Parts: sequence; C-alpha cells; structure tokens
Amino acid sequence: MSNVLKANEFFDINKLPPEKGLLLFGLSMNRLLNRQSPEKCFEDIRHISPSKVNKPLIGLNFIYSDFLYLYSDKPAPELKKTFMVEVIKHRNGMMNLLEKNALEFQLQHAFNYMVWNQLYVGTNNFNDLFEEIKRIYKKDELFQKYLEEDCQTFGREMKENQVNFFLEENLMCYLLSKGQVKLPNEFIENNQKWVLFCYPGRALKSHIYLHQINPFKLKWNENPYQDSYYDLESKQLIDFNRIDLETYKVK
Repeated sequence: MSNVLKANEFFDINKLPPEKGLLLFGLSMNRLLNRQSPEKCFEDIRHISPSKVNKPLIGLNFIYSDFLYLYSDKPAPELKKTFMVEVIKHRNGMMNLLEKNALEFQLQHAFNYMVWNQLYVGTNNFNDLFEEIKRIYKKDELFQKYLEEDCQTFGREMKENQVNFFLEENLMCYLLSKGQVKLPNEFIENNQKWVLFCYPGRALKSHIYLHQINPFKLKWNENPYQDSYYDLESKQLIDFNRIDLETYKVK
C-alpha cells in the first residue's frame, strides 16, 4: 500500500522541530470576541503544548491585524479607538490566563504580542514588495480568479479595499513563513530556525497561490513550514505544495 499523500489530504503534526522556533497566531479583529477570544486561543495553545513540543525552545507571537483593517470606509479615528480597546483587552485576557496557569506554562516570557504595524518595520522594503505584488496580480488571471473565489467564499465584494486587504495579508504571511520579517520575542531573541503560521480555518486560495508561484524566489530551507499553514480548527497542517487549487476548498 502506498504511503504517498494525495493532493489536498492533510493530517495533524506529531512533533514540532527540536530547534528554536516560533508559532505565529494571526488574530482577526472581527474574531477576538468569539473564535479567537483569549479562552479559545488558550485551548489552541493547549492542543499544541506540551504534546507536540520536542524541547522547550518554542516561542509564540500573537499578531493583531488591526492596521490591516484600515482598508475600510469607516473613519480612521473610530477604527483606531475600537481596535486599541480590543487589542488591549484581548492581550490582558491572554496574559491573565497564562499567569493563572503559570505552572503549566512556566516560560511566561515566551509569549509576545504584536500589532500589524510592527511587521512593516520588521521588513526591509514592504511597500516596494506590496506594489510589486499588486502589479503581478493585475497581470495574472489565475491570481485574480483565486482571490475572487476567496471573496465569494466569505461573502465579500470585490472592491479595491477588499482586494488590497487580501493581497497585503497574503504577502505578509508569505514573508513571515520565508523568514523575511524580524519578530521580537524575548525568549527566542530572533534566533528561530523555523516559524509556523497558525489560524483557525483554512488558508485562502490566493494565499496558497502566492506561495506556489513564489514570485520573489524566496527560500528558507531550515524552516520545514516555509510553505505550510496550521489550521487550528481542523488541527491539520496544510502543505501548500500538495494542494490542487481547482479542487481545494477553503470552507
């Protein structure tokens, strides 16, 4: 019997690498009160640690996507006030849960909290890369097709703000997985040999396509997850190299 995995067939992770690494929990602003509440995030952490940890060499960065949500028609001051309150409340909730369970999670300084703006300053030339991705998107009919399908999946209109939202999100996740973003973490001190992006729900088709075409020819061979994504909902590692986008389902 063949042990070769079929296209679009995924399984859970058994053990994470024994070297220093970072788990990246991407946090959507519209899910902080439900699926990505502190309590739900804590359950997700417990699914991973300690059962999947080889050695205590792993940090975890929570990344709030606040600034990404400025692709909106709402007034910026209104969004700023709302997001500031939500981010602080969520971070305090996570810190309280981790402190209450300090015996279980003794390395309190292995957890870091970031906002989207910090990712910009962690790259060398994000604006230039973003402009290039937009140029690629405008010329690539498959890219356009998959992003349109993503919009349909989530009931979003194909307006400029929504397209830019998905393109920027996809680009940043791609750069993170390829080791192109400096990530502050007191425990790891930017010495990570791997990172793994984690989110409750499957990766977008346009996100996967960006990895598959790898427009900037980026490689981080040390990172076994440079073209992967961990779905915290299904508890599966989504390997982009084994995906047939024509038959893959986001939902």
